[in-house]
Amino acid sequence: MIVESLSAQTGVSESVLRLLLSILFAYPISLIYKLTLVRPLKTKWAPFIRNLYVVIAGLSLSYFYNGPYIIHSLITTFVTWLLCYFGSLFRNRTFSAIASLLFNVIYLVTGYYMTATDEYDVSWTMTQCVLCLRMIGFAMDFMDGEKLLKSKPPVNAKENTNENTNENTNEKSIDTKKTSQQTELSTNTRPQKQPISFEKNIQLATLPSLIETIGYSHFFGAFLIGPQFSFHLYRKLITMSLYPDPTNIPPGSYWHALKSFLLGALYLGVQQVGAGYFPQYYLVTAEYANKPFIHKIIIMWWTGKFILSKYLGIWTLSEGACILSGISFNGYDDNGNVEWNGLANVEKWKFEFAPSLSQIIGSFNTNTNLWTKLYIFKRLIFLGNKQLSSIISLIFLALWHGLHAGYYFCFGLEFVDMEVEKRWAKRFESYTKPLYHPQNNFKFLKYLHMFVGWLGQTCALHYAIISFGLLKWDYVIIAYNSVYWIGHTLVFGLLFLDIILPRPKVKKVAETNGIAKVDKEINGVTKLDRVNGYIKNDPKIER
Repeated sequence: MIVESLSAQTGVSESVLRLLLSILFAYPISLIYKLTLVRPLKTKWAPFIRNLYVVIAGLSLSYFYNGPYIIHSLITTFVTWLLCYFGSLFRNRTFSAIASLLFNVIYLVTGYYMTATDEYDVSWTMTQCVLCLRMIGFAMDFMDGEKLLKSKPPVNAKENTNENTNENTNEKSIDTKKTSQQTELSTNTRPQKQPISFEKNIQLATLPSLIETIGYSHFFGAFLIGPQFSFHLYRKLITMSLYPDPTNIPPGSYWHALKSFLLGALYLGVQQVGAGYFPQYYLVTAEYANKPFIHKIIIMWWTGKFILSKYLGIWTLSEGACILSGISFNGYDDNGNVEWNGLANVEKWKFEFAPSLSQIIGSFNTNTNLWTKLYIFKRLIFLGNKQLSSIISLIFLALWHGLHAGYYFCFGLEFVDMEVEKRWAKRFESYTKPLYHPQNNFKFLKYLHMFVGWLGQTCALHYAIISFGLLKWDYVIIAYNSVYWIGHTLVFGLLFLDIILPRPKVKKVAETNGIAKVDKEINGVTKLDRVNGYIKNDPKIER
């Protein structure tokens, strides 16, 4: 009744309001967890107690959001665990992983089909799509863990014993043991950091208990809209092995959680104001179609920008609860500062100013992209073709999002955009690479190149995301008709040009002071080119 009343007063739909409230409720739940359980407990049942708290809190929050439809997440979790159990029982974990993938995808797609409307649906399928990837990854990690059994004793069993023993030992020595900052740094500073959501060695040699699996699948900070992470990380959280010293929890989580909350709220506030000026469905109106072409391009650019801002805001807001719970602890940086960005789903600064689409991929929805790379793309290595693996991965992501045509428009164009960027970047590499060398005397050319790259990638990205926002085939066609399919025409035109244009023969002949000199045969003229922006040994210049 309270939510319905708030919905009527604010004009926000009840489903969206429940989503926002669920994300906000995760903050006090995380705070209670941190204050009461993120410390050594004088019992061997400490991991069980922490997991039980997560289960109760997660299921309660899920029921608040989903209501009776919580049954879908419980069915999915139980069936996936049961498939893994029988896979272990009959010594065929590969079958259980494949069966889990098919079951979770079919269950999700069936849900999409049964609940689909003309707009983006904020319903139980939202949490189900997050759970779909989580359970598929869980089953595949369990499949990979079979290799560990053939080479050594179960790793996870050892970890549990050691973690409990370490925790009790730390509890006994809490008043006498002091760990220096240098020790903490040596323990946590990694020469080359791996994303903590899916670190190396995340295989599951033994099947976790059902109650642990329910806690993992309904973790209160991530079951709604992500981020994705492995069961291995969840177990490190509940066993306190995430920290170098459980008696001395690194500081800073409160401030970083507050910063994440404020930044997420700011993004959502700006998005609401911006979307009021640039509503996405304005693109399918006759008024928009009758505007001058350049005006339509500008309006479409800003519309795409605010569609993306919605996701940046909601992910950043959700990240704060993960930080408060402690699961986002990411060790220390090179200066010894604690990092709490372990499960950040978007690198805001990098995303806003990235000069290329390849950098966008690495900074937007990072944990889902990493999940796709690990569990889909790399599993297709038997195809022997990276492009085919990429296409299948993008088709999987489109299907995972839903059945609307707009998803397939968006991901299809994304693939072509990335391919064109890669091809033309390679063509101009000998001209652009020297711009980023420390000895380059023409810094303004570097910044000009970065600006042109930023403008190009934002135009491509904002143009493609329009179909993601409009969803329906009819709406997508109308919107792109209004701008004469300019984005598609340009990108396919550039792809065609790259195919038909001859490629200069490039031969690396020397390396001087870290600057590559390239010998090119172009129309029979030899050039040793591009050192500090100048072309040397060019007969035309010397004359």
